[in-house]
Parts: sequence; C-alpha cells; structure tokens
Amino acid sequence: MSLALTALRLQAIAALLADPAIAKLCGPRIYDSRIADFDHREPVPTIVLTTEEMAGDAYSANNGGPPFDLKAELVLEIAQTATGDVMMGGEVVTATGPVATDRELEAALDFLADRVPRVLGAGDTPEAILLREAVTRRITKVKSSRFTTDETGEKFAIRLLTLTVQLKGWDESDELVNPPTGEFASLPEPLRSVCAVATGSARDTCLMLAGIADPPGPDPAPLFEGVGMIVAPQPLSPAIVPDQAADVAADRVFALHADP
Repeated sequence: MSLALTALRLQAIAALLADPAIAKLCGPRIYDSRIADFDHREPVPTIVLTTEEMAGDAYSANNGGPPFDLKAELVLEIAQTATGDVMMGGEVVTATGPVATDRELEAALDFLADRVPRVLGAGDTPEAILLREAVTRRITKVKSSRFTTDETGEKFAIRLLTLTVQLKGWDESDELVNPPTGEFASLPEPLRSVCAVATGSARDTCLMLAGIADPPGPDPAPLFEGVGMIVAPQPLSPAIVPDQAADVAADRVFALHADP
C-alpha cells in the first residue's frame, strides 16, 4: 500500500513539471521528500512534495481487504523570495524569484497554491491525465497555511498546502490471469504504470525499487478448461472384474464433460 504514496509523489511531480505556468515560476525546482530545510539564500520559488498520513477502510465490510479505500495527505511546501542577490557556490548571484514587493510575493504564493490542485485534479497534460487514471480518484480536501519571515534580511515566505487525495485501489487477483511483464513487473500497481513512463531520477528510483522487490513468481498454473469423464455402470458384485472392452461392446459407456 505504501508504494502507492511513491507513485503519488512521482507522478504528481511529473504533472507539476509539465505545467507551463508552474514551470515558468519554479523551473525544475520541484523536489520529492527533500529532507533539508529551505535555505533563504538559494533561488526560489521551490516546491517540496511529501506524503503524510494514509488510511483507508476495506471496500467490503464483510470480507475485509485488500484492496482498501485509501486516502493520503499530499503536502507541498512552496517557498518564495523576493528578487535579490544571494550566495551560491561562494558567488553572489541574482535569485530567480520574479517578485520584488510584499504584495507580489504574496500574490505569487497565492498563484502557486491555486494552480497546484488545478493541475493535479484537472490538468490536461499527459502526465496529469496519467496521475488521475492510474493513481488518484479525486482531491477531497485542501488546506493552506502561511509562514513568512524577514529575519534573514530578505523577504521569504512559505505556503504549506495540504491536499487530501483519494487513491485508487487495485485488485491484484487480476494479475493471476494476466501476469505483469517487463522491467517493473515486480512492482505493484499503480507504481508499475508510473514507472513505465518515468524518466530521469524518477526512473532511477523505480529501478532501485524493482531491484529489491520480490521477482515475479513462477508462471501460474493453467486455467481450468474443463474435465472429461467416462462412466461405465457395473453390477455391485466383488466377483465381477471391470472389462472396458465388454462395457463398450455392451454400450454401457457414456461420457461427461464439464466446461469452465
């Protein structure tokens, strides 16, 4: 189940990177589960995606699960600074933040906080469509929190955007009929579908997981295609030995066939 969170992060990042408006503001600075804190000296805006709580009830109250009706919290930390000189690699460079005033800084954060759920929930790029077709059902809740500071000498703000996302459940029993193939066959859905089109570092992550996951099992047993049975009624006498030739000659033999 937890690998559904990996699929959610990888494909959500792909969808955000593919959006021209977000790309214009953030460029490639959209990260998966970055551990280090934001540094006010680095170029921003920057978006960091993490997945927090995940929970779900079984679809069948009688039979239990899996699959489960899963919901997860997708958290995006969006950091933005006003345009100014920053230190990078020991050199002073101009930050890429396109805003200069407090009003523009706040408006840029509002734009990104508004754009992200639109892209993930209704984007029309192939990456956004795959996210909805393979990973998510819908975004059921959104929450935005604000943090600002100027203690470092630069205007710096963070918007914490929390999306509650309903995930798609997968019935892995279907794979007994159509076993998966390919380099990511050992990964469960929806991660397998995401990895199939992943590129760059996302693909490297997929290959790492596929290398440590259990390899696909042996070929499944042949499906039931029916059974044939020949019946030859005999007298209930221990002294009589069954004789197939005699049964056939006496027309005492009939056949049964059961279809699947």
